[in-house]
Amino acid sequence: MIDLTHARQQVVDGGLVIKAARLTPFLNGPEQLVKRIGTRHRIKVQMPPMMIESEGRRWISRLIAANQEGGFVAYPQVDFQVGAPGSPTVPTETVGGMLLPITGGAAHYAIREGQALHIESAGRRYFYFAREQVILDASGAGVVKLDVPMRKVASPGDKVELARPVIEGWIDGDGWGWTLETNRTTGLGFSITERA
Repeated sequence: MIDLTHARQQVVDGGLVIKAARLTPFLNGPEQLVKRIGTRHRIKVQMPPMMIESEGRRWISRLIAANQEGGFVAYPQVDFQVGAPGSPTVPTETVGGMLLPITGGAAHYAIREGQALHIESAGRRYFYFAREQVILDASGAGVVKLDVPMRKVASPGDKVELARPVIEGWIDGDGWGWTLETNRTTGLGFSITERA
């Protein structure tokens, strides 16, 4: 995995890859949504124009590597003050669902609705948003309701990153490329979809 967390981000588009099917009855009954585990996040980043030499050259190299090996990029929380969340972890094995128990956070820390986080488990990062606000108790424990179901079993000791969450996955598209402008600048953009 290539670290892309230092990429300057001029424009960011976020989104979901939804693993569900909407069933519409042909005789005009109510629609049904059949959900499947696997809904995940994606992020599209447009970097500001940069001089080809040397910043552009280095970023082209990093993005070529990330296209082949995968990468992770910081999710920007514009004007949001994260504060000091402590060092939260998962206290017990948590299988699926949308409720994530945590411990080890800062006492009475408020995880706000829409706040981004990721769980780091077995060397991979899984990105989520808090669906509701939760205030941790005096020992720094609480249960966070997630925006989408968990895609992997969270194990005791797995890190819950609130301070600087990232989205990890593959750079989208087999034909990723770049443009070199005649004024010696380049404007790079890429999109990452979570791999799991």
